[in-house]
Amino acid sequence: MKNNKIDKKYFLYISIYLLLYMVTIFLPFTEIFTIMLMPIPIILLMLHGERVLFYVTVMVLFFLSFIIYPAVSIPITFLALISGIMIGFSIQKKQHPYETWLKGTAGYLFGLVGAYAFIEIVLQYSIADSYKEMMNESLNRTRELFETVGMIQLSIEDFELIREQMLGVLQLIPFILVVISMVLALITQWLTYKWLNRTAEKKYVFPAFRNFQLPKLILWIYFITLMLSLMGGNNDATLFYDIIMNVSNLAGTLLILQGLSFIFYYSYVKVKSTALPIVSILVLVFFPFIGFYFVRILGIIDLGFDLKKRITK
Repeated sequence: MKNNKIDKKYFLYISIYLLLYMVTIFLPFTEIFTIMLMPIPIILLMLHGERVLFYVTVMVLFFLSFIIYPAVSIPITFLALISGIMIGFSIQKKQHPYETWLKGTAGYLFGLVGAYAFIEIVLQYSIADSYKEMMNESLNRTRELFETVGMIQLSIEDFELIREQMLGVLQLIPFILVVISMVLALITQWLTYKWLNRTAEKKYVFPAFRNFQLPKLILWIYFITLMLSLMGGNNDATLFYDIIMNVSNLAGTLLILQGLSFIFYYSYVKVKSTALPIVSILVLVFFPFIGFYFVRILGIIDLGFDLKKRITK
């Protein structure tokens, strides 16, 4: 290292990480929030410390997870370190905020997959089996409740149909993990920008959401996977079908973002009011099935026919 003197901020960031680490381990349910906060000290360590010192610190923090309650701390530490390194690396290289978001999503996804594998393989705890058991108990209790209060009777076939629909969630685990990773990475990146804007001379901001633009490749991926899923019919027991469904849902989610960005763009250019975006978000929140459907169609039209450019002209 060029300078043997370590900045006091470096120890501050380590202390913040250790505090979040202890809170996560010893206070139940706090991980819902700390999972988004723990990567931030790692990002700050990467931005403000020497490279060798940073990697030594990461190794020490990771091995610390083997000492204190490893069943919980190992997957959480791995998730925090890998996502923090991915976001920190992108910020350090001065990459575009959306590129940083993509790398952060990849880091969180890799961390979540690693945590999932750790739980399944090392701890010998099957999340899928637990979900099925909980689902069966819930359906049985619901059926008993209906019979007790004399409500409309549902046949065994009806409950079996509900059961199959609930089991369909297991097929979408990869898609769910990606969406969760996107949300976590976005929040972590935004909070990191807020911290850096208070302490650094440079300003870190996201570009206006109205200018969000997907590559047209996403549109082709959506249509191809949609056609393949329709051609597959009821053949939903194959790995290929699961992959198609997950990719199709992910592409559809991105198109929803594209459609929502068009609403923001149209409101900014033509309406000059924030009422339309606010109403659109409320519709998506309170009427998701209808809202997502129409906003996705709007995203498809915008991406396919360059509506934003046409409005500008």
